[in-house]
Amino acid sequence: MRKINISNDAKRNAEVAFGSTFHRPSPIFKTADGRRAKSERRVRTTLATADGSLISRFADGLADALIAGDPEIDMEQFGKKIEGIKRVYLTPEGKVAYGVTLSEHIYLPDGTEKEVRPEQTTEANIALNDVPLRWTGKLIPRKQALRMFVFKKSYQIQHINSLTYDFLFDMAKKLADADSMMLVGAGPKGVAPLVMVNGGTPYRAFLEGRVNGDKYVLILRLTNLELKSL
Repeated sequence: MRKINISNDAKRNAEVAFGSTFHRPSPIFKTADGRRAKSERRVRTTLATADGSLISRFADGLADALIAGDPEIDMEQFGKKIEGIKRVYLTPEGKVAYGVTLSEHIYLPDGTEKEVRPEQTTEANIALNDVPLRWTGKLIPRKQALRMFVFKKSYQIQHINSLTYDFLFDMAKKLADADSMMLVGAGPKGVAPLVMVNGGTPYRAFLEGRVNGDKYVLILRLTNLELKSL
């Protein structure tokens, strides 16, 4: 289990575990004769047989070329097994690009481009010993939060001993009694978005608690998409 450093409303913090809220069973695929199937990467198309290349080569005569032959298939390359794949960036002409600079495009709710900025490098901030995740004090009713945000990921926060059980149970009970979700933040001021892994996406995070007797569930829900009316 991965570790996360989190504090409560009294600004007391502890390092606890977190993981996926569910485990989806992996189906087993078999061939018609009962052998277990396995996944492999194989060549389907090349730059010369890609849609853009075919349109450039044949223009308005592409349909006739497809009927007359198979220009979309490279007989020498099609079906070859691929191993050791590396990502490269190409120019519009299909050449390997060097010295690539990545940028982020920010859009308004109506689809208008608002800003273009250099891609930001992010560092994980959920397990820093001296900077725990903090309660912001902003409670949002659970029903309202589900209508305001699209939650893309959910993690269950779990205790690792009896002391952290009491710590997390108290947090879950307070949230369950309020039927609300608590906004939590990272960084020295406790207002920064959460980054789960180096190079990962920054997420706004909410804690949701449920209690049943002496059992509890504390869920960290992550979102980077807010629903707004146009």
